[in-house]
Amino acid sequence: MAAETAGVERALGAIGTTFRLMRLYPPTHPAVVEALKQIGEAIPGLAALGTVEWKVGVTGLHWHGQHLLPRNAQIAELAGLLYARGVRAVTLNPGMAPEHVLALFQVATGTVPPDDGKLGRITLTLGRRTSARLERLRTPTPASGAPAIPEPSTELSPPTAVTTEQSTAAAADTLMAGRRASAAFRPDVLPVDVEVKRAVTALGNAATTEEQAAAVEKLAALAPQLLGLHDVAIVADAIAALDRLLPTANDPKVVQAIDQAAVALSERGLVERLVHRLGEPRVPPEEREAVVTAVAALASLSMGLVLDAFIAAPVDLRAPYRGAVRKAADRALEPLQGKLADPDAQVVAAAAEFVGLTGSPQAVALLIPLLRHASEFVREAALLGLAEAGGREIARPAMPALKDESVAVRAAAVRAVAAAGDPTSSTVLVRRVEQEADEGVQAELLRAIGRLGARDALDVLARYAEPGGMMHRRSATVRAAAVDGLRHVARPEARGLLELYSKDKEPAVRKAAEAGLK
Repeated sequence: MAAETAGVERALGAIGTTFRLMRLYPPTHPAVVEALKQIGEAIPGLAALGTVEWKVGVTGLHWHGQHLLPRNAQIAELAGLLYARGVRAVTLNPGMAPEHVLALFQVATGTVPPDDGKLGRITLTLGRRTSARLERLRTPTPASGAPAIPEPSTELSPPTAVTTEQSTAAAADTLMAGRRASAAFRPDVLPVDVEVKRAVTALGNAATTEEQAAAVEKLAALAPQLLGLHDVAIVADAIAALDRLLPTANDPKVVQAIDQAAVALSERGLVERLVHRLGEPRVPPEEREAVVTAVAALASLSMGLVLDAFIAAPVDLRAPYRGAVRKAADRALEPLQGKLADPDAQVVAAAAEFVGLTGSPQAVALLIPLLRHASEFVREAALLGLAEAGGREIARPAMPALKDESVAVRAAAVRAVAAAGDPTSSTVLVRRVEQEADEGVQAELLRAIGRLGARDALDVLARYAEPGGMMHRRSATVRAAAVDGLRHVARPEARGLLELYSKDKEPAVRKAAEAGLK
């Protein structure tokens, strides 16, 4: 049975964030201090598990056979550095403090040995071969009056033995020198992710044309190495930064440089990974925002993939795709237009909803012909798209759909008429609420009547808010919708009714009234 990793992953996420910040800023920087505070808040969750041992691999950390946070690039980098230092296991004991985690970072970067006392309640286990190699490389402690390394006897040892000993010592010196050099600060050999972060920061801070051009040129030069990292989050940050800079760029040369940099980062495989990441449920909010912006910026390449992923995704995971289309706005319209004539009704329905989400003035003209489509799914999606587009001009085309044979289409038509915001449409809605047989559509009609705020809205809503008689008792759904509509009517009588129904015996009605009184 798989172990519960929620608390462990929360602590690891804080450790990964702090490790990334420590590579960029000194320990006294406010961002680092805040990250250490988050580690301190996550430590009690680890302490509740007792002693925790993570296996260190080349690509990450493992616990009870599970790969912890496999998509977290910072944890993967930390694990890789520890593995290169010979660490094969990290044991966390109760009582661990954030300062001990800082010592673990120093072990990864080679500034302190794996057995340093700063590690406190963290114990590191080295591999057998590494331990033996370190023992061979360690200078033996000389005895009193004896040389540190005894001289080989020329009588007992052949000349080749001296040569072998000298070559071994030279190799040891070379290896240790390499380790010392790797721990030195070399500003000309920064990691690619750090370079990209600095370039993204420079893009955000660039005020003059020269600064903008230099920042874009730097990011474009890093594009091949950035793509080689296969880190979606960093690439998304870079594309989002270019997209934010574009509206403020006044120089044609800078605009052209931004376009070239975006083209360099818009590899087909990368766009596919961005769209895939968009639909993953467990994505940090900051990263999701960057991915949404990046997918929107690459709308001409990504919209087809977004449409396919949207259709395949569960209903509760579709919000990020809609967010990307809203962010793309007019840029998404052209690639979506061709999908409106697709033979697959499911594709047409998704494209129709997306066209409405763009908010483009052309959306209404593209969606109105779909109200006569043979598929009820397309008709419903077209009405939902019109509701997203808004404008008083959508009310009249949507009204015939109030009599559609499909319940879902009728409900979508009510939403479209309400979104148009024309109070004169209330007359048609009041007439339809008397004729509508479905309670769900009736509820939508009553809410729409309240939102439009026509003159006779109070009388209609008050009548449907009543429980009714024994023979014709109204359902709680219809009554709650009528009460919900009353909160939009700005009259004293409406507030009096809300106070009355706040003590109703039906929970749904009572809840709607209480919400209206707030």
